[in-house]
Amino acid sequence: VETSSSGASCGIETTVGQRIGLFLGREAGRWSGNLCAQVAGEDLLAAAALPAPNGRGDVAILVGGRFGPGRTLALDAQGRTLAYGMGAGRLSAFSVCPGGSRVAEIAQLGSRYTLTLRELSTLRLIRQQRLELSYPSSLRCQSASGEQLVVFSGSGPDLERRARLVRITPGSTTTIWRGTSWHAALAVRYAYVTEVGGSLLAVDLRTRAVKKLAPTTGGAHYLTPNPARTRFASLAFTEGVGRPRLVIVDTRRRPASVRVVPLTNATGDVLWLARGRLALLQNPTALVFDSELRVVSRFRWQAEDGTLVGPTAFGVRGNGRLVSAQLPSGPTRPIRRLPGRPHLIVSAANSS
Repeated sequence: VETSSSGASCGIETTVGQRIGLFLGREAGRWSGNLCAQVAGEDLLAAAALPAPNGRGDVAILVGGRFGPGRTLALDAQGRTLAYGMGAGRLSAFSVCPGGSRVAEIAQLGSRYTLTLRELSTLRLIRQQRLELSYPSSLRCQSASGEQLVVFSGSGPDLERRARLVRITPGSTTTIWRGTSWHAALAVRYAYVTEVGGSLLAVDLRTRAVKKLAPTTGGAHYLTPNPARTRFASLAFTEGVGRPRLVIVDTRRRPASVRVVPLTNATGDVLWLARGRLALLQNPTALVFDSELRVVSRFRWQAEDGTLVGPTAFGVRGNGRLVSAQLPSGPTRPIRRLPGRPHLIVSAANSS
């Protein structure tokens, strides 16, 4: 850090070994500070402290982001804080373990990935291990203890490696399936995988048997099955996010049917609602479809990531704002500003 040599010329005033607070500026690759930006170290630490948890009841929502020294927030059904999970890195997936007492998460720090197990109610760290995979995007905790997990690792943006489904225990990693895919949805017994330019597959996580459910359109991403695992929604697009569309595969029919709805952009979150309805949360407009894929409502939605808790959609914005909307018709309402920069929000119920 560069500063003037004396307080008379606005240089910082301190002695060797003294702890101070200093607001820094960066220009041309150099950090600098001055006397006007100097504060007591204790005051700066107090101002940066995370707000005390004020939530009640069970964990309803998990949020990943950068929250001071933490990367995970546990929220109640009203969006109030229940606990903080400490750690560095960017989170890409959560999965609540059977029984609801533990939660697993995947974090990326640089080029490395870690798999972390926490106590759900407090986010206390239980165990952490290196994840020797590239592009892990989906996670499923399969045991109450958190010692049996399944992870999907995608093929990468340029299909430079084979996708893998792996079972992970504290002492072993076992490959269940290999192929070419960008995304998979993991359930208790099956993994549902969209092959690149191929089919929708059901991979039995116990026997490794693979069943072809239906052909799919090319470029399918972000697969979301309904609760019965009979209908599957995905966002599809060509290279460079061209020709965005919503793709619905219905395996209740023989042969399975594939329906396509053109979209205006390729981003968003697909949420299954009661009675076969479907919500598509896209910035700046959310759409709700009936079971025949007719649009029954639309409302303004401005959030980068979304999830569903009961009949309520929750979303986060990059500026830290937590928002919600009662489905099917909204409107979107601000709830609070989170103490940091969130990028991932997941329903605790839907991740179990």
